[in-house]
Amino acid sequence: MEQLLEALRNINYIFLLAVALRAATPIVFAALGGIFSERAGVVNIALEGMMLTSAYVSFRVAVMAGSPWVGLVGGIIAAVLVAALHAVVSIRYRTNQVVSGTVINIFAAGVTGYLYRAFPTTASADYLPDLFPASMKNLPVVGSLIFDQGILTYAMLIGVFLTGLVLFRTRWGLRTRAVGELPRAADTAGINVNRTRFINVLISGALAGLGGAFFTLQTVSTFSPNMTSGQGYIGLAAMIFGNWNPVPALFASLLFTIPQALAGQFQLFNVPLPYQLLSTLPYLLTIITLAGFMRRSTPPAADGIPYP
Repeated sequence: MEQLLEALRNINYIFLLAVALRAATPIVFAALGGIFSERAGVVNIALEGMMLTSAYVSFRVAVMAGSPWVGLVGGIIAAVLVAALHAVVSIRYRTNQVVSGTVINIFAAGVTGYLYRAFPTTASADYLPDLFPASMKNLPVVGSLIFDQGILTYAMLIGVFLTGLVLFRTRWGLRTRAVGELPRAADTAGINVNRTRFINVLISGALAGLGGAFFTLQTVSTFSPNMTSGQGYIGLAAMIFGNWNPVPALFASLLFTIPQALAGQFQLFNVPLPYQLLSTLPYLLTIITLAGFMRRSTPPAADGIPYP
């Protein structure tokens, strides 16, 4: 107990928040993708598969092209194609959206795992470049939090702002929310419900693609099977915890990643707590969120309901 109290007194909480923000990047991208999709009325469990597909394709393309930017574009395109599959199956053919997303996740895990083993490589992809010089990262207080983040983390923060702006301040956002709440009324007003839903699912795929590329172009420079480790599901839990709004979803994502960052700090101070115990907290919080908090949250009225 004394070691724990001593560690809590000496932890650099700014650095802790910086690590948690970095770890939250793919979770927030998944949450934003879920918000666009579900605000339009389409449940998108397939975000995990989209992220995993993007992680693999972005790595392979970056290695072949010799450019992480090309790899990033390739990963986004791959995730959008998977999103298009989910949209066609669930919107055009009215398949159960949860079943469709689950099948896509299983398929993505199987295909990427097979390709990884069938075409092994020792090559590494180049990382996406830093935005700020190393000298700025050493600035006191704000250096690690503001200037020592990867480019996709900054993109994630911009994405949170843009998602709120698009959904609540633009005509497209109004139409998206309309088809997710009252699709028949939106149809009567001249809005093409299924086309609007289809486009929003593609947008969710692009955001998931950015989250998947984070793993291979910003965190590590190679791919490993199932490396997304359920971050897409945690993103959905953050979306629900944030009541389908981008800013609360960001803070919910940090709630999931702070325990992981804290586990790393405890190791530095030799606190006798198993690292694995704290590492499981995000998944435990996901279960609690989905099992308990979902009852008190209010999803879009037509979420998961095919139209017409």
